[in-house]
Amino acid sequence: MNISRIKVAGAALFAAIYLTACGGGGTTGVASADTSSTGTAAIASPQPTVTGGTASPTLGAAPTTSQTPTTATAPTTPVSTTPAPITPVSTTCAPTTVNIASGLTDYGKALRPFSPLAKPAKLQRVDDPDFPGTKIVRITDTLADFNANVTIPAYPTTQAWNCDESRFVLYVTGAKTGGKQGWAMFDGKTYAFIKFLPINPPDIEQFYWSHSDPTKLVYIDNRESGGTIIMKMMEINVETGVQTQVFDFAPLIKAQGWPTTGPVRAGYPFYSGGDLELWGLGAGGIPNVSGQLGLNAFGFNAKTGKMTRYNGIPLAQARGTTPFPLKSGKGWAWPDWANHTTVVFDLNGNIVRTVQFDAIEHLDSSINAKGEDLLVGTQYDGPSGSGNLMVANLSTGAVSTVIGVSKGDGYPRTSTLISSGAWKQPGWVTMGVTGSPYGSTADNGSNNAPVANPQTYIDQEVSVANVDTGAVFRVAHHRSTGHYSNAPVNNYWAQTNVTPSPSGTRILVQSDWGNANPKAPVINPNASVDTYVIELPSYKPN
Repeated sequence: MNISRIKVAGAALFAAIYLTACGGGGTTGVASADTSSTGTAAIASPQPTVTGGTASPTLGAAPTTSQTPTTATAPTTPVSTTPAPITPVSTTCAPTTVNIASGLTDYGKALRPFSPLAKPAKLQRVDDPDFPGTKIVRITDTLADFNANVTIPAYPTTQAWNCDESRFVLYVTGAKTGGKQGWAMFDGKTYAFIKFLPINPPDIEQFYWSHSDPTKLVYIDNRESGGTIIMKMMEINVETGVQTQVFDFAPLIKAQGWPTTGPVRAGYPFYSGGDLELWGLGAGGIPNVSGQLGLNAFGFNAKTGKMTRYNGIPLAQARGTTPFPLKSGKGWAWPDWANHTTVVFDLNGNIVRTVQFDAIEHLDSSINAKGEDLLVGTQYDGPSGSGNLMVANLSTGAVSTVIGVSKGDGYPRTSTLISSGAWKQPGWVTMGVTGSPYGSTADNGSNNAPVANPQTYIDQEVSVANVDTGAVFRVAHHRSTGHYSNAPVNNYWAQTNVTPSPSGTRILVQSDWGNANPKAPVINPNASVDTYVIELPSYKPN
């Protein structure tokens, strides 16, 4: 969710009314790829509905069509696509020694030109004219490839790339008649489409790559079969397609006396702690909470099969306030919307501390160079200030600003998304901002109409930042306009789901390329959305 420029003195009301499911549309419009369950039904999670090209009242939440389960069918070979030769998968996931900042320029707060750049052809590598050293590669043509309208990284708090960067997964949706959609795997070196994965997670973002095995991806199966809800954690070998059950939650949920008529799913942010070890989950089948899918919240250790109940908070949680695991695997954190704070739990489910950071906006969990757990995200009039990039240290309770009002950066721009997906580079995060498609003003504000000489600072930019040193490097213009929140429409699929590779040298981001000519931006909620790779100077193809 992104409350944008609205002052948030009454954010508790927003928490009660709006959804914070920043990640997306559940099984919206998805033809499930689970070939082992043909004829079963995917379970759709409740989302705000956008109809007739009008704006959703919830900025940043994904549109949906219905909460009614839909028949699952398996995706097949995409339309008009001939996969290129596949690069063999590495057998190791070694740490990186790459310096992300190598070759980057620190432009400070200076306005950068926003130059015209025609939409590249598929697999065309172009120089970003405004950020020398950065390459941009358009890796999909969603209409020609899949006869669909959208191909995107699922969400910034999901790790799209596997641990050795030889594979990544994009989400394809908006299929036209005869089109294909689902979870599409690509070659991480050539960017060639490989195949759709036969998975059916409870939301489009809830798939998880191993940090040690490049072939291993885990998800929680989300189906109904013969009137029974399937709630099994599954592991798939993405190369062979072989699937293995990791854990069946049904006996555990029944032992608690909880309903088994709803799915088991993760909270937000969408990530596990450690290497697929610690999880923050919830079991459905209970009434909605604060207008969202209601879940009985629990922590789970996949190595031991142990459930942890959180002390000091209600059992029933909205899906957006379900506690999430710390990336270190040392506990959980809970977004306390009512008090605009974040509560930290230890591995026994006991409260350790409360941090003055409002986890209602787009954010991600992270780890700094010291190994301390963090939350990084945007604050609009939060308890510790306002900024596009603020950092809450969940290990100490300190809150700091990297980009924000206290640093002279003006009020936070709209629709900021942040990812800590470069997990081999502790302390580094990636930020994408829609802001204004018309660029920025000299006083660190945003233009609200076309200008003759468009320039940017924060608006329309992708940046990488080190939360330990405060270094910020602006690296590219994403040129996506459909998610501009001041427009009469609000296109969820065109937001900037920046997703860095584990080494941080490449960044996936979607764009409708409405800013091919920044002097005359095109804001079209029906434009097709493709995925691009931003290659930093530190990226050296093997």
